[in-house]
Amino acid sequence: MLQFIRSKVTSIFIKVLFGILILSFAIWGIGDIFLGNKNGEAVISIGDKDYNANEFLSEYEKARRAMRLPPEYEELVKPQLIESVKQSIIRNGLLSAETLDLNLVYGDTQLKKWVGKSESFRDSGGKFDPELLRQALFNSGLTEADFFSSLREEMRNNQLISAVAGSVSPPAILIEKIFNYRNEKRTVNIAEFTDASISSLPEQKESDLRKLYDDTKSNYMAPVYRSVTYVHIDPKEIAKDIMISKEAVEERYNARRDELTTPGSRDLKQLIFSEEESAQKFISSITSALSTTQVTKRISEIGETANVIEMKDVTEPDFIDIKERKAAFETPVGQISSVIKTSFGWKVFFPFKDTPEVITPLSAVRQKLRDELSNEKALDNIFDLTNVFEDSLAGGASIEQAAREINFRSSKLKSIDNNGKSENGAIIGGITAQKEFLSSVFDTPVGEQSQLLESEDGGYFIVRIQSETKARQKPFNEVIVEVKKAWEAAEKKKALMKKAKSFAGKSRSIGSLIRAAEASGIQQLQIGPFTRFGEGIEAKYNPNELASIAFELRKNDIGIADNGKSVSVVEVVKIDPAKMNKKSEAWLSLEKELISGIEQDYLEGIHTALKKKFNVSINQNYIEKIVNPE
Repeated sequence: MLQFIRSKVTSIFIKVLFGILILSFAIWGIGDIFLGNKNGEAVISIGDKDYNANEFLSEYEKARRAMRLPPEYEELVKPQLIESVKQSIIRNGLLSAETLDLNLVYGDTQLKKWVGKSESFRDSGGKFDPELLRQALFNSGLTEADFFSSLREEMRNNQLISAVAGSVSPPAILIEKIFNYRNEKRTVNIAEFTDASISSLPEQKESDLRKLYDDTKSNYMAPVYRSVTYVHIDPKEIAKDIMISKEAVEERYNARRDELTTPGSRDLKQLIFSEEESAQKFISSITSALSTTQVTKRISEIGETANVIEMKDVTEPDFIDIKERKAAFETPVGQISSVIKTSFGWKVFFPFKDTPEVITPLSAVRQKLRDELSNEKALDNIFDLTNVFEDSLAGGASIEQAAREINFRSSKLKSIDNNGKSENGAIIGGITAQKEFLSSVFDTPVGEQSQLLESEDGGYFIVRIQSETKARQKPFNEVIVEVKKAWEAAEKKKALMKKAKSFAGKSRSIGSLIRAAEASGIQQLQIGPFTRFGEGIEAKYNPNELASIAFELRKNDIGIADNGKSVSVVEVVKIDPAKMNKKSEAWLSLEKELISGIEQDYLEGIHTALKKKFNVSINQNYIEKIVNPE
């Protein structure tokens, strides 16, 4: 049918038919074009100001483009995106209504000054470049008038926000409490008990197994299974028959050279001084005669004078500040940079390792690029194949017959559950692992076939449901092996917990986990220092509960952590309070975070108050219509 429409679209009859359809859609779907209001009726009204369809769609399109999601995922997030845009318009609209009510103004001179000072519109020399402004407007789809109107409104709103929340400052005691909570560290001794320490388990009795089965019957349900015939028009299968020339691969390689280039990077140490004098004094003490190793040693001995941060694999774009970037990358390796004044203090950089730029050779990615190109061509060809397939179905062919028309085969699944598993519990894989496929299998009535739907790989699939086996409770005899395994796991955990409790008691009575371990011949080890979030613990020694249990204990206290497959006895041997440095990046970052949170709370309070002052009206049905015109 689609092929027929395309082949006949030039005929007079079809043009007239399309004209009627377009006119009817316009009148019933977007009738504002014909019925007088070129901007559409009000979508959202706040006080005396209306936000029309064009304004809503403009904000919606900006938000949609900013997410850069593939088309198949856009539909999934569309409801959340619509709600986000709606709330954004309401928040800004309430502020604008209040600024107009207060007669706040922001003049042309102020706007020009702001644009002139903006880093976004300055060239490499730091001068305002009008071409950068024009390019930014083009990329965002804004006219100059739209931009300045929006900017003026934003600046007025900022005046209001600054008056209410512009000078908030969290109490120092609050920052200290949170800083200490996050950065306190602990060191522990642990003795871990695993299944290897269990020599025997109680005798399995059928009565115990049956009781466990009765208590956990919901774990032994056989799900609904369906028998399915399906066709997957797989672009990977199409791609196998597509030949890609050597020249095409080379052209793609050249086009993606930037992607295939790993930029040069540096390892460096960043020293942050609270006073310029201290920074200059340190620089003066470093002479050119000193080797990289000697300078590194001097830095390690700097003590409290400066905060030293080691930065690895840093690239030039990682630095936003131009002065810092130059200091970090124009200073020769092994030498100390000049002093740079920043909002965090006086910075000095010491680059000690250079990693040159690496360009991946064509030989290493030739096959990948060839596959990429063939897949792209396959996706182009798949449109014609699906049209032939649909035309065959429309002509009365079965999905098996329609598949043969395009040189594809149908496939059969004897049984599949809604998790993509067969009756033996094995994952089937392939397209059956895709959510859309499984949804189609279980949404299509038995004996019927689905629509032709797009798959996650860019292909298409269709399913026909042959039969269904209802969910059922598996009898004890059918699941006895699983019940035995569950019983063994439970008994092992009981035995491990019993051993751990006994050892914990012995450790407490002796007054030391180490001495109790030596007396019992149990291996123990020390872990830490680490934070309450597990930072500082190696992955292999980072059981589920260890960090949380350690931070519940006082020094020299002993506790027990259930790690899932093992149990650990934990003794806190050292508590390291957070190192308070009010000029460190960690402290300043936390302060900014708290300020941001307080400002957000103030803004929520402003919006709540303004909602009571200004009437907010939302035309939800119209929003749905303009965003989903079909």
